[in-house]
Amino acid sequence: MPDDRVARLLGRLVPEVLDHPLPAPADTAEPLRWLLGAIGDGVTLTQVGYLPSRLVTEAFARYPHWYPIGKGPRSEADLFQLAHLHELARRHRLLTKRHRIVKLSSAGRMHLTDPEVRQNTAVLAWLGTGRAQHQAAEAAACALWPGPLPHDELEDTVHRVLDASLCHADGTPVTRDDTGRLLWQWLHTGRELDYLHRDRGPGQPTALTATGRPAALALLRQLAQAPRGGRETGNSP
Repeated sequence: MPDDRVARLLGRLVPEVLDHPLPAPADTAEPLRWLLGAIGDGVTLTQVGYLPSRLVTEAFARYPHWYPIGKGPRSEADLFQLAHLHELARRHRLLTKRHRIVKLSSAGRMHLTDPEVRQNTAVLAWLGTGRAQHQAAEAAACALWPGPLPHDELEDTVHRVLDASLCHADGTPVTRDDTGRLLWQWLHTGRELDYLHRDRGPGQPTALTATGRPAALALLRQLAQAPRGGRETGNSP
């Protein structure tokens, strides 16, 4: 890794990531498990294709930090974390849809009962796609492994990695705004999957949760086994 601090962190993690089996998660990605269980044998989508209001109300009651202002969301469109989980389940074919009825597929039922399978899918979603997202995910997971970090320090670490390894197609460097967007996506996906925790309020640090630590190891294992290159162009964040 180009950033010395992250290189040291990853170097310390490589034996654990590559040489030892990952612990089998007792439970993982609890919000995804909840959504799959709530959909179960079928729910009826709204006319515009959103999850029914009953599930939105249940999600808000279960995860009030998802919507900390006002009286609460009225539809899936108001609760982007639920919308992201719904999209994740569709993208990985955990759901089947006929007319307006959506229910679990055979893969969805397996994810509901098998934490290891569910973690594999959740980690793929957390990792994101493309070199820039992978670099940001790796740097952030390594930086948080020793303990919680304030957001500014976490963003500084991730930005140093991206600035040293990526640039835009026209050769211009990665900006702090680019880093912020990539990190925002990783942080919010991690919180939606219950892999990251951050108390509300300015200056509060972000930390890996109990299920986030084994998920971070799984994420780093995937990246450690992937081929690496030098500084790349054409990987616009």
